[in-house]
This record gives sequence, structure tokens and C-alpha cells, in this order.
Amino acid sequence: MLKLISILILTLQAVTPRLQTEFWAEPIPFFHENVQEQYLAPVSKYGAGHRGVDFHLAPNEAISAPATGTLAFSGKVVNRNVVTLRTATHLASFEPACTEFEVGEQIVAGEPFAFHCPAGSDYEYHCENCVHFSVRDENGYLSPIQLIEPLLPSVLKA
Repeated sequence: MLKLISILILTLQAVTPRLQTEFWAEPIPFFHENVQEQYLAPVSKYGAGHRGVDFHLAPNEAISAPATGTLAFSGKVVNRNVVTLRTATHLASFEPACTEFEVGEQIVAGEPFAFHCPAGSDYEYHCENCVHFSVRDENGYLSPIQLIEPLLPSVLKA
């Protein structure tokens, strides 16, 4: 019986994806305090949800690269500008955002690489002066909060 349990555990470890141990930098100072809307996973692949987080950022303010990577995309998607950074394991997108870097350029973690730029006149913001930050990997979207440096521990006060 012990051999069977050991084989089962080893098999599960082999097929289960490893937990992400890399932590990313905040794209803006005081990121956690500026989050306006949290990630909400959809029930199904095409279901409703909020596939990212929205954070408050005034127009033309800088966005820093949360991780080292390559600029994968910069351009208009429907009615807003999108900037996407490809890291070793993820794609991180910001919208509405613009950049002066060229696609293919290397970006270093913490380096200002984009800025909040106006969306088209027909774009409906779901929060005032905010940027949408999404992250995806080969399995789909996940909360960027999972990758940002962990929050400080809670402190209980009497």
C-alpha cells in the first residue's frame, strides 16, 4: 500500500504545474493601494469576468516593467492602445497605454517603458483614470496580484 501511495504522489508531482516562485515589481509606486478593480476569474473559458486588475493612474504617468522581458506588442486594439511585455513565462498587457519603445526591444524590470495614454472617444472606462493590467500564460489569464511582490503581513491591533 505504501508503494502505491508513493507512486501516486510521484505521478501527481510530475503532472502538476510548479508553483510560480518569481515575484514581479510593482508597475507603479503604491500599486496595491491604487488598485480600483480586482481580478475576477470567469466560470468558463468564454464566460464573463475581469481578466486583470485596474489601477488608478493619471494620464501620461509612467508604467514600469513588472519583469524583464521583450516588448511583444504596441498598438491599437479596437478603440484603445495596448502595450504587451513578454517575459520568460508570461505576457503582461496594459491598456490604454502607449510606449516609445519598438517591438522586440529588451525591457528591464523596474524600467519605465509605457505610459497611460488616452483611449478612443468611444472607449468606456469602467473606472476613472485607470489602466487595465492583465497577465496570461499557456494556461490562460491569471491575477497579476499573484506575481507582484507579496503584501506585507497583516498586523493585528488591540
